[in-house]
This record gives sequence, C-alpha cells and structure tokens, in this order.
Amino acid sequence: MAKVVNNFIKGKMNKDLDDRLIPNGEYRNAVNTQVSKSEGQNVGALENVLGTLKVGDFRDLSGEDDIFSIGYFSDEINNRVFVFLTSNLTSTYNPNNKNFIYVYNALDGVSTKLVEGAFLNFSVLSI
Repeated sequence: MAKVVNNFIKGKMNKDLDDRLIPNGEYRNAVNTQVSKSEGQNVGALENVLGTLKVGDFRDLSGEDDIFSIGYFSDEINNRVFVFLTSNLTSTYNPNNKNFIYVYNALDGVSTKLVEGAFLNFSVLSI
C-alpha cells in the first residue's frame, strides 16, 4: 500500500472535504496540535502542544460542595490564575452565600485563598 506523506505548511484546517480529497498542506482535524515553525527539516509538521491540566478542586479547598466558578483572570507575567467562586444561584444578596477569590500559582502548584465573604456579592447570574 502506498504511504501518503503530507506537510502542513499552509496550516489550514479543511473539514469540508473528504479525507481522501484534502490537498497537500491542509488537514482535516487536529486536537492540541500546532504547525511547526522551526527552520529545520520538521518545518510544516504537526507537533503536540501542552494540553489542559486539572490543577485542583476548589470544592475541596473551599470546603463547599455547591461552589461554582464564575470567572478567572490569568496573570501570565507571574504565572498565576485568579479564580472567582460563589455558591449564590440567585441575583439577590444573601449573607449566607459563600464567595471566594483563590489564586493558583503555576510555578509551585499551590492554590491560596485570598478573600472570602458574602460582601463580595458574587452570583452565577452575573457571568
């Protein structure tokens, strides 16, 4: 059987054509890949990129079962992610709701609670 060798220099995904009809330089599907931009013989080859990694369970950290993430902020300079969590499923303030801001440090893998309190007045409806 003939071996088909394609390069991916065009870097174009083509989901419209059948696999057998896709021209050289295009590809049908890719997950966690990128087209190599190196200057060596691998230029145009598909290579793996880092995927996602579960870094922690904020339900365990907060001690709350019904906690939801309503957003995050990525501080790429310091390799940190700030995560905003709440138990509030309504649009009204409730002093019994649990609200948290955690920071995850990607360098050492440690999550730290920065702020906790109903005064944050977070809600899943505020997304």
